[in-house]
Amino acid sequence: MSRYLLLPFLLFSALALTQTAAADEAQARELLNAQGCKGCHRLGGEGGTVGPDLTGVGARLSREQLRQQLLDPRSRNSDGSMPAFNHLPANDIETLVDFLAELR
Repeated sequence: MSRYLLLPFLLFSALALTQTAAADEAQARELLNAQGCKGCHRLGGEGGTVGPDLTGVGARLSREQLRQQLLDPRSRNSDGSMPAFNHLPANDIETLVDFLAELR
């Protein structure tokens, strides 16, 4: 009997994970817009050109480097003009790090 319950459980789990990932991506995109990131950075062919293009940033920077860039960007580039986002709650920073790390 348990074998017959396993497939629905796995399908439900996969659906729940997909919905969570979509919600997290939507939240990250909302944060990017609210914080004005696309005013300087391009993402998916849209946005500014002052800062680096974020398309594929997850392949260029580690999660720790992404976090550091958000919290203290001058530590990585003392001449840069990117503001620190250390005023954001930790869960928002992690949402952005998760999203950016997946951009490969």
